[in-house]
Amino acid sequence: MDTKTVAAIWQDRKGQPLERVICVDPGLGGTGWALFESISTGDKKLEAPVLTGVIEAPRNEKWDNRVWSVCSSFGGVLASAMTANVVIEFPVLFSGHAKSQSSAARGDLFKLTYLVGGIAQVARQATGNLPILITPSEWKGQLPKDVVIARIKKAYGKKADEFTKDHEADAVGMGLALQGRL
Repeated sequence: MDTKTVAAIWQDRKGQPLERVICVDPGLGGTGWALFESISTGDKKLEAPVLTGVIEAPRNEKWDNRVWSVCSSFGGVLASAMTANVVIEFPVLFSGHAKSQSSAARGDLFKLTYLVGGIAQVARQATGNLPILITPSEWKGQLPKDVVIARIKKAYGKKADEFTKDHEADAVGMGLALQGRL
């Protein structure tokens, strides 16, 4: 799936509410997700996630089996949440970034891309809609995780303690960014 095409889909949908949307922060160490009833950039009311969670694959499995475990579990989340739209963070290789380069050299970036493809396929089958792929720079720019968490806490107050765990925070942050509030 071409990310420019998907980015164009998001541009077309901007300003239009996305109903029953799950934002996904994929990872083999934990895939965070956050369900929002509705997301709109033009809405003055801030939507908080109604459900969040983390999908963890068995650590004693090979990476490809872990991918399918995450995808299978994610399919269950989509079915139970009756989701209509899925937004997935898509990994990018940053040429000047040492962490990104070492991740690619170890093969981790490619494994993550494989996971995103599996999640995207499950999402398309479950919802009938193309998932929206966004890069980290499209939703959070250069903000580090602690700043994203601080902004989530500022936006949602005490309720934020429920969904600022390690892998959930970026999924919630994506939803906040899609509302134009990050």
